[in-house]
Amino acid sequence: MALPRAQPAEVLRAWQKDDFYEKQLAGSLGRIMPSQHAPRAVPIASLLYKSCTTLKDLQTLGEEYSGIVQVDETYHKLPTFSNRLLSILLSAFGENITRRLLRHIEKNVELTATLRPGIQNSILIVIKTLSEIVPQIESVHRALSYIHGGPLQIGKLVTGIDYVHVRPAAAAYYAHLRLLGLVTLLHAFISSGKCLYDAKKNMEQLSNFANEVDSNKTCVACLEEILQPCVLHCGHVFCLQCCYGPLESCPLCRSPFTKNTVVPLMNYYPGEL
Repeated sequence: MALPRAQPAEVLRAWQKDDFYEKQLAGSLGRIMPSQHAPRAVPIASLLYKSCTTLKDLQTLGEEYSGIVQVDETYHKLPTFSNRLLSILLSAFGENITRRLLRHIEKNVELTATLRPGIQNSILIVIKTLSEIVPQIESVHRALSYIHGGPLQIGKLVTGIDYVHVRPAAAAYYAHLRLLGLVTLLHAFISSGKCLYDAKKNMEQLSNFANEVDSNKTCVACLEEILQPCVLHCGHVFCLQCCYGPLESCPLCRSPFTKNTVVPLMNYYPGEL
């Protein structure tokens, strides 16, 4: 006879307990690791913790505390080694890998000289929007887990891993968790909607800019009014903050430039000529 599926509150309690121990381990690792590698302590701690428990077919401390066990999609067998390993890697490094991949694509798009400036800028806006929406995907999944049950980690969902009770649990209606799930879901949708709205607004603003912006009062890089204009060697005009800030190439023609080649324009304001 199949064991009953774990209740959302038991899964959440187990996750909170494991998260507490993982953070303790990450804090210990952070104190002995070089400062430049300290941010990597959290995913490494998660990998070590789960490698000593889940990967060896053992319950984590949180799962033992809540009386639940990981099972595959049949609810009759333990997950295979490959599924457990994949779920651990996705949980520990999935978001970081996704962000690195988006940054790599963004860098390649910036260095691609064959793309038209308008298309190039549109692709960069889409990539930036995706990077902002990535955390909301996890929030949506967690909200659905609060409402309908199931694992809180996307890695377990992808690999078909779920939880069952191994000791009697009192039946209860977790109305507070369902409410928390609805609030979390609403917040994720609002945040994602704001990102999409900002992207749409940036797209519309870019479509109104001509490739030549020397006579325009708005900086095409930051979309703000040009108060201190500077000209690059390619002839395009931008604001002082962008030229001496993050820009390494012209946003319009993609010509690379160095800070010492930027020429501030004194007593000149775009749009006056």
